[in-house]
Amino acid sequence: MKQALLLLVAASFAFAQWGGGGGGKSINDYKKISVSGREVYVYAPSGLADNSPLLMSFHGMDQDPSYQQSNTHWEAVADTAGFVVAYPKGATGYSTWDISGDQDTKWITQIIDQLANDYKIDKKRVYMSGFSMGGMLSYHAMGKIADKIAAFAPCSGYLMMGAGRAQRPVPIFHTHGTSDNVVGYDGLENNLKNYRDQFKCPSQAEVESNHPNSENRATLYTWGPCDNGIYVKHLKLEGRQHSPSKADVSDIWNFLKGYDLDGPIGASKPESSASVESSASEPTSSASVGRSSSSRVRSSGSFSRPPCPKILPCSRCPCSRLLTTTS
Repeated sequence: MKQALLLLVAASFAFAQWGGGGGGKSINDYKKISVSGREVYVYAPSGLADNSPLLMSFHGMDQDPSYQQSNTHWEAVADTAGFVVAYPKGATGYSTWDISGDQDTKWITQIIDQLANDYKIDKKRVYMSGFSMGGMLSYHAMGKIADKIAAFAPCSGYLMMGAGRAQRPVPIFHTHGTSDNVVGYDGLENNLKNYRDQFKCPSQAEVESNHPNSENRATLYTWGPCDNGIYVKHLKLEGRQHSPSKADVSDIWNFLKGYDLDGPIGASKPESSASVESSASEPTSSASVGRSSSSRVRSSGSFSRPPCPKILPCSRCPCSRLLTTTS
């Protein structure tokens, strides 16, 4: 655990950031609330209907809700789709999350309860996404509060000491860059395979090459249907370093919104794998992701992985910034 934290200390200095900004809203347009004495930034679109979903987005180590919001801009999707967005703030040293105990998973359930009271959210449609250590927290939560979270979308983060045991088969949409030099891409396949095995997913992946993404060449891998009709997806981003991005949030939302705590929702249920052609020479449409012009093939459960650059040693990190996390 200590080794993982040391690696993540280096994370805030080793990745290339997407600059954020670019117009639109800032964290100042969110409402800052206190849940059990800790900060959560909440955005609710005007005219929000009762029983709307909730999306929680968790920042990385030594970061804060402002950084996470400026890179993801979840409110832009929420305005159109009609859901509540929450950016919680880490409380432990260097704004880290508890990914070995239940301090933060218990707090997450308190956030859900408070927002259900304040905004009348649908507690069966609560979704969790997170970047870097926030992604690790997402995987950790699968083993602690999967009865509270309908679907998960980790970004550039997995449990580096080994995958955990999920409470139930849960939908997963994992985004990760091939040039991530903090949470290496080369460790992702074993992590995802562990969960696919737990959920009894097909060993073969449906592959969509040249999946549309405004920043990186992308490949979308899909395994399913698995137990309880859920799917596991991975969005591989060529050349992406250790960074969250607004370029991915629409894909994430289009996946998450198809589930509630009971499983796939009606017409939003992802397509059956039986409808996908098995030949690379016969591309098919992609109803499950709303695309019509991509190449989709079956492949083995493993995906190709380039070598991952080693993490910068602490001696090469600008450690004077360790205590400069912005509030």
